[in-house]
Amino acid sequence: MGAVDRAAALVAERSRLVVAAMLVLTLAVGAGAGMVEQSASLDAVATESEAAAANDYVRENFSAGDGNTTTALLAVRNPDGNVLSRQSLVRSLRFQQRLRENATVNRTLVGNRSTTGVANIVARAAIVAEQRRDRSERLSEESTQRQRRQSATAPTVDEQLAQLESMNASAVESVVGQVLAADGDASGRTARRLLPRGYEPGSTTADARLVVVTFRTEQLVRAPPMISEPVVESHFAARAVAKRQPGPETYLAFGEGFFSEQQNAAIGDSMAILGPLALLFVLAALSVAYRDPLDVALGLVGVVLVLVWTFGVMGWTGIEFNQMMIAVPLLLIGLSVDYGLHVVMRFRERRSQYGEGVRTAMGRSLRGVGTALALVTATTAIGFLANLTSSMPDLRTFGVVTAVGVGATLVVFGVFLPALKTEVDAALEARGVDRSRRPFGTGGRFGRLLGAGAVLARRAPLAVLAVALVVSAGGAYAATGVDVSSDTESFMADDPPGWTEELPAAVRPGEYFLDENREFVYSRFQAPDTQTYVLVSGDVTDPATLERVADAAEEARAAEVTFTRPTGEAAVASPVSAIRLAAARNASFNATVAAADTDGDGVPDRNLDAVYDGLSAAAPGLAERFVHRVDGEPVALRMRVGVEGTASSGAVAEAVRGVAADLERGSALTATATGSLVVTDDLDTRLATTIVESVAVTLVALLALLAVAFRAFEGSASVGAVTLAPVAATVAWLLGTMAALDLSLSLVTALVGSISLGLGVDYAIHVTERFVDELAASGDPGRALERTVTGTGGALLSSAVTTAGGFGVLAFSLLPALRQFGLVLALGIGYAFLASVVVLPSLLALWARYGAAAPASAEVAAAVGDD
Repeated sequence: MGAVDRAAALVAERSRLVVAAMLVLTLAVGAGAGMVEQSASLDAVATESEAAAANDYVRENFSAGDGNTTTALLAVRNPDGNVLSRQSLVRSLRFQQRLRENATVNRTLVGNRSTTGVANIVARAAIVAEQRRDRSERLSEESTQRQRRQSATAPTVDEQLAQLESMNASAVESVVGQVLAADGDASGRTARRLLPRGYEPGSTTADARLVVVTFRTEQLVRAPPMISEPVVESHFAARAVAKRQPGPETYLAFGEGFFSEQQNAAIGDSMAILGPLALLFVLAALSVAYRDPLDVALGLVGVVLVLVWTFGVMGWTGIEFNQMMIAVPLLLIGLSVDYGLHVVMRFRERRSQYGEGVRTAMGRSLRGVGTALALVTATTAIGFLANLTSSMPDLRTFGVVTAVGVGATLVVFGVFLPALKTEVDAALEARGVDRSRRPFGTGGRFGRLLGAGAVLARRAPLAVLAVALVVSAGGAYAATGVDVSSDTESFMADDPPGWTEELPAAVRPGEYFLDENREFVYSRFQAPDTQTYVLVSGDVTDPATLERVADAAEEARAAEVTFTRPTGEAAVASPVSAIRLAAARNASFNATVAAADTDGDGVPDRNLDAVYDGLSAAAPGLAERFVHRVDGEPVALRMRVGVEGTASSGAVAEAVRGVAADLERGSALTATATGSLVVTDDLDTRLATTIVESVAVTLVALLALLAVAFRAFEGSASVGAVTLAPVAATVAWLLGTMAALDLSLSLVTALVGSISLGLGVDYAIHVTERFVDELAASGDPGRALERTVTGTGGALLSSAVTTAGGFGVLAFSLLPALRQFGLVLALGIGYAFLASVVVLPSLLALWARYGAAAPASAEVAAAVGDD
């Protein structure tokens, strides 16, 4: 007696003991479910990523001495007014005062210049102008003291506010015009960067401007952003202060610190909506399939236990629940329904066709379907564990968690549910309640529909295969055009639809503002997170270094993706531009630069050590932004390229990498393109590689496992290859459909390959296993196909509809990436079902005709017939 037979006998004969043991085990494992923590971060990029490592280096080593920081952007807009008026600028400074008065915000603000806006720059310019006038006039004692205080340190926000309040509207307008003039100084250039791209330099009117709030972080903010809770709280407290700001202006908040809370809230709100929807759909589908309230209830109990086991393991092992993990419960619900349907429908077949008692029917049905369930579990787990080949930690974790869930599904629906159903049905029948039911799909319209696959397999199997090959080839060709994109925009929740306002308060979604605010900021301003960099390392004191940097900067300025400021100037800054700016301000440094420039082109080409030293002395803050020193020696340079926020990460990365390659070519220098958009493109490349590798590894592993399993159990390895062929075709169909619908592969939809293979092979194994059994029993391929697609096909149809619907509820998710994921997976499940009941029967018919082993012995046929 094999392991499956022994397990089947134990479940059927000692069902009460099995139920009790499983409940105790559930309590032990499920205790960990309460320890699962939620996370909005996706640990997507492996540490060996060159772009990610360079980005960390840039953010950690090129600063103005403020340490680790992050910024929040507040876009101040007034379409019907002027945000550069005296009243508006005064309100802006009062708003900054309120930020400092707020304890939650103030605890993480960076120093006196933690807020930067046009109002600050205009006020400081007015203070400087007043000081210059004071020097040419007789000073009163009061004004002398004020001048000394203001000259000792940069003017505070309070002093800036007092200055603007002391001026009339025309005086403020005059200063605004001077500061924002096209030929203004460095502070004027900074102010113009805080104004929309359509702003005309020198104009004293605008309908929008930016206020940048800088927060101190405990550690370097990496990509994707991982920001501590106090800083996140400061971001939202600052937004709350802005929303209460009096006046006609409105404030739109955007920044890295908002991501995690908004994504966590979106996950929670989505699950609050999707959970009941998925439950209702599963309940409805099971009601149609089972047509028995008790069996529906037992199925739901099994689903809950599978989820409890899976989340329990996550809790005990410290695995966090993030956006990617949302797919896990939905996937396991689908698998649970599938396993339950096969067990129950086979049990019903035994009872309705052979009139067997409860325990006898359960034992024999488990012996019949148990091998298929074990093989399905192994192959499905392999499909998900193939993600271990990925360089992305979250994909590897997803594969492990899902494999654990698949194992839990086998235990619950292969052991616990049959034992519980045996106990319940036996108890009811002992009291005179008839528990026999007809299996779904064995008659009526569904039976005829499912039988179409068998009819086609008998009459025109070659035609079916020819059509399948043509469609698969077309899908594979179209799949080469599927875009890979992991932009963060798809993980920003949309505003909840209007119908959610009618939901109970407990599940009503909150407010989501990032996506809309991001669109406004990116379309009108140059945001800090649209900065890219070229990190130059090696012998940066080589005489030709700055010449190369200057040429690279010119190339970057000409790139289509480079942001153009209101003055028409490209948003490119480099050590060369920093040197020129400092030289224009400092006569001594200007002489140093001139002495180091042998060809008179304004770019030093000798004695670069002295140039870097002079830059550090003349403008230390500027030097720290572009030259990194170790033990006093310059070791790296940084060039900054601001890009269009609406440009794709692929276009940006291509342009910046081209600049880096040209700078590096023919020299001893190393130039690395980096920045969040370049890191994102690097992730996209890794995604594409992951998908190809995981699908290839899965196919090879499944082929080997199926060949060995079917050789051992059915005496033929070739039927394993036959089983896998239509499953592989479904991946081509799915990717081709994604290309046709212009859907991209992202960090979440990258799972479609492994999930499609995992579920597809599940369906296919059940069909093949049933066909081989029926063929051994009858020796008639036609009759075997008919009984297979109408018997097993009914369970497959119920499972496919339930699982596709379970994923389909993701269409109501607040995150665009999850909505797309739900659509793609629903399509994949539909394709897997069609391949199993239409294409696979034709393959099995041809296999029975040309490739099957010798007919089974009478003893084997009789044994299978008993089943």
